[in-house]
Amino acid sequence: MAVQNTAPGQDSRDPRHAAAPDDEHASVIRHEERLVINREEEVAGRARLRKYVVSEPVRQEVTLASEEANVVRTPITEEERQAFLDGRELPVGEDELILYRTEPVVQTMRVPYQRVRLVAERVERTEVIEETLRKERVDIETDERPAH
Repeated sequence: MAVQNTAPGQDSRDPRHAAAPDDEHASVIRHEERLVINREEEVAGRARLRKYVVSEPVRQEVTLASEEANVVRTPITEEERQAFLDGRELPVGEDELILYRTEPVVQTMRVPYQRVRLVAERVERTEVIEETLRKERVDIETDERPAH
């Protein structure tokens, strides 16, 4: 009995199932599924910057100064005494002292303080993908009959 080179239902004359050059060999092609994982980028959300103004009270101490007039009495000099005794008159008149004080002058001023930017940072993570793959197996069946 010759070895059959084709599966049941296949014609051995079909070029797709042509027999191997050596008629004493039979073969089949075994297939397996392989896992192919691709990546797809999708929108995950949005981030935006919004600038607004808030008011907050500020308390700051400031030192202020003012001048006060004080009378200082000193004894007259020997020259002044001699002038009086010599009959010269002491000068009469007025003198004035200008007094100063400091007052707070408050103003606000807008100054650049800080730049705030949004940047996208890539964060990677590892996930385990589980899938069931199919593989073809080939078994050999024999129909051996005992020799007589």
